[in-house]
Amino acid sequence: MRGRAWPTEPAEQVRLLGWALVIGVVSGGAALLLRAAATWLPQLVWGDGENLVRAVARAPWSWRIAIPVAGAVLAGVVLAVGERWSGAARGWDILEAVVLRDGVLHLRPTLVRAFSSLLTVASGGAVGREGPIVLLSATVASKLGQASRVSPRRLRILTGCGVAAGLACAYNTPVGSALFTMEIIFGTFAIDVFAPLVFTSAVATLLTRTVFGDAPVFAVPSLAMANVWEIVPYTALGLLGGLVASAFLQALRSSAGLFRRANLPRPVAMAAAGLVLGLAIVRFPELVGNGRESIADLFAQEWLWPRVLALLVLRLLVTSLMVGSGAVGGVFTPTLFIGAMLGYAFGYAVHGLAPGHSAVPAAYALVGMGALLAGTTHAPLMSVLMVFEMTLDYNLVVPLLVASAASSLLARRLSPDSVYTEALRRQTEAAVPEGAPAAGALRVREVMRQDQVTVSPDLPLAELLDRFVAARRNHLYVVDGAFRFLGAVNLHDLNRELRSGASPHALRAKDLVRADFEATVPDERLDRVLDRFARQECERLPVLAEPSSRELVGTVSKRDILAVYAQELLRTPRNHA
Repeated sequence: MRGRAWPTEPAEQVRLLGWALVIGVVSGGAALLLRAAATWLPQLVWGDGENLVRAVARAPWSWRIAIPVAGAVLAGVVLAVGERWSGAARGWDILEAVVLRDGVLHLRPTLVRAFSSLLTVASGGAVGREGPIVLLSATVASKLGQASRVSPRRLRILTGCGVAAGLACAYNTPVGSALFTMEIIFGTFAIDVFAPLVFTSAVATLLTRTVFGDAPVFAVPSLAMANVWEIVPYTALGLLGGLVASAFLQALRSSAGLFRRANLPRPVAMAAAGLVLGLAIVRFPELVGNGRESIADLFAQEWLWPRVLALLVLRLLVTSLMVGSGAVGGVFTPTLFIGAMLGYAFGYAVHGLAPGHSAVPAAYALVGMGALLAGTTHAPLMSVLMVFEMTLDYNLVVPLLVASAASSLLARRLSPDSVYTEALRRQTEAAVPEGAPAAGALRVREVMRQDQVTVSPDLPLAELLDRFVAARRNHLYVVDGAFRFLGAVNLHDLNRELRSGASPHALRAKDLVRADFEATVPDERLDRVLDRFARQECERLPVLAEPSSRELVGTVSKRDILAVYAQELLRTPRNHA
């Protein structure tokens, strides 16, 4: 999003910060309501008491089986019935909405998914509650932007602010939430996007601390490395975390494929996953819910390594089955659970081999949380910051950094898609009919970028030349004060004018603009855009919100479209004589 430096960058930033304040309050408030409901309902179902694991452990074994099954059935019925009311085709996830749908999220599908998720959470479903919290917060922000008819670019930023607000409300992590949105949702570190995200996250965090207090998510004892050489086993833990993260991603894929092939009605599929969970918590109540209470207990007392390993394997199973069956919920906290169990078991072994030269297993559990999070998200910096803000323990930042980097690198090699980008990839591939060329099915919005470089019509030639040098482009787009596309200036035309002896201060950009420059719109098919490239000698075409408004919203490059064709050729089997 580099090209909007002209004409009103300071004013635009002020407006975005104003929006960030509103979203922090409104979206943060909606997220807090859903978090309060997700906290209170399990206590209502399983019995009073803040520790869900202990409440489940006190329940009769028949209840431990029946409640997850009943909750899964009800949650599945809500989704099945709600699809007819909300329109299933519009139930996009957040990443798809921001990357492919101009930040548009719809309220009805979100409400259906949030209600279904509350039923799953209330019955102890092995998924995270942060998913629907973040989705609701982002949807509220998106609806505010849609109601105000903001530009697609600003709507994406506002929806991202809703993501940051929801995550901050769920975990009380202002910096990590903003960084999560930057790394995972936007995939950029542009300061004009980061500033409103941080502002929204800070506002939402202040609201959260007012309601739920300012204590960290996990209270950990004072932990530290025993010596500098201990960085070696921490690095090994990071590599092991990358392997387990890839296994978790594969388990999620396999589970989704299993239920897809079974083609069961959603309530039945979710009931089957609930039954597996119910049977598991008869012996291992620590598996109930998202795992937050179990992680806290792991730091508060010593656990036996056989039980820790059993919980690791079973959590991989039950969470994968629940997500694959269609249950609505996140995998963020379950990932932390898996990482904590992996780290604790690994630390138990290291401490047993070198008790005087290694930290306690709890220290490895904390580092394991970051390693698994980095492995599944492919975002090591965000993972380190999130774990730090959730524990406020700075002593293990160095091994946390090393392990997260090692895990992310290995997991990226083993699994190119992260837990968040894989759904987007499946959505993109689903848009391509079997046997059809990819570029003939996809639209401009799937490959467009927001890196347009724009200039004012009144910009003198001398400054225009500086912009060409800085941008390293052959064309600059001329827009008016409302960001309407007026045409493009060609570098060769500028050079010709300068060589002809024209005064650099007499002519303006508007004197060289080509008003007939080819442009496209987000819904145009990529094969048709290639025809436009054939008519217009350039590497990029401007993307307009619609032909009538002429609002510039991005660019599409010939190289990106050809890359889509190349991927299709690699994916299509060839018959050899």
